[in-house]
Amino acid sequence: MFIDDIGEFVEFLSIKDHSLEEILAQMTLRVLAPLNACTVFICELNDEHLIETLGVYGVGKGLEDKYPDLYSFNEKLPIPDAIRNRKVVWINDLPSWPDEYPSLKGKPAVGNAKTHICFPIEKSGTPVAAFGIFCNSEIERNAEIEAFFKAIGCVLSLHLYRSKDVTLNTNNLVNQSRVKLAVATESNVMTDRQLLILKMMNEGRTNIVISELLGYSESTVRQETIKIFAKLGCSGREEASVIYRETLEKIA
Repeated sequence: MFIDDIGEFVEFLSIKDHSLEEILAQMTLRVLAPLNACTVFICELNDEHLIETLGVYGVGKGLEDKYPDLYSFNEKLPIPDAIRNRKVVWINDLPSWPDEYPSLKGKPAVGNAKTHICFPIEKSGTPVAAFGIFCNSEIERNAEIEAFFKAIGCVLSLHLYRSKDVTLNTNNLVNQSRVKLAVATESNVMTDRQLLILKMMNEGRTNIVISELLGYSESTVRQETIKIFAKLGCSGREEASVIYRETLEKIA
């Protein structure tokens, strides 16, 4: 259901370098439209162990009374909870806040929001930020939507925390054997190119090395990697490699 939305978001990010406000606007108006999102925001854990708001977009931007620009990582709030416990925080009985967040009790939700969701964003396998959403509809929790959030978190991580890959020794030739992934649904079947990139990812090769060996641009490899993560419903290279080793059937 959400694969097309993720693909459209990846394409949007690949067109040019967008500002964070433009990215949040795209997420609110397009990517998260199926969830009737009205407000989104992103927060990051800084070097001083404080949660810092990086950007907000949508109806009712005044989140200062609920999510100030800077607050302690140890505060009992949804965002630090999502980062601390590496989980999706899901509250779908707004405007009433649950007892586990006492500092929010008695405070109105954003606009007419009925559901608040936030999920962690990882960098190199470690949660370092979180993305928050307010939805005007009551959104029931289910595995498909959680997988959608995981894919979004992966896309945001790749975009926000691009690292400069160090080029490895590329003298060895790549074994270009074809592979077939055991997947549950036809919509998740990968292309031959994606399967090959996944194989090389499992071998520990960086995007730069993969692009040089296969003759594609690094941007193309990065976009294909994002699509691979979305199709596998995973959060990064390590998890994708585990899925590869556990579910891949090699074809001679």
